[in-house]
Amino acid sequence: MSDLIHQKKANDPIRVWIAGCSTGEEAYSVAMLLMECVDELGKKKMPRIQLFATDLDQEAIEHARQGMYHGNIATDVSPERLERFFIKTEGYYTVKKDLREMIVFAQHNLIKDAPFTRLDLLSCRNVMIYLTNELQKRSYRFTIIRLTTKV
Repeated sequence: MSDLIHQKKANDPIRVWIAGCSTGEEAYSVAMLLMECVDELGKKKMPRIQLFATDLDQEAIEHARQGMYHGNIATDVSPERLERFFIKTEGYYTVKKDLREMIVFAQHNLIKDAPFTRLDLLSCRNVMIYLTNELQKRSYRFTIIRLTTKV
């Protein structure tokens, strides 16, 4: 990711699509990593980060927008990240507003709706687990071809 960020000018957006985002954990994780990479590179002006997180399930999208997770995330999230990116309240961790505002959560049907374009990164990890091995292979090849041709 640091190579991607390093190549971007201050006004160039970094466009990321998290397909099948469910309740948002992956989208928030990618946003955190991007922010950390920007910090690590010492960029004076952070490139605009545009994360699009989509799922078919409207209830999951609503949960993701709230960015509220049970306190047990502390077993998987480092104390440094908890302090930087979350606010702890009564047994819950809520994603801080600046991080939540980097992500547009929307309902989206991968089969029927048009895909997002001009992406720098596409993550469909949550979608792939529901596909057969053959569909995974075909989807992977199609995705690589589409991303490398900058559609």
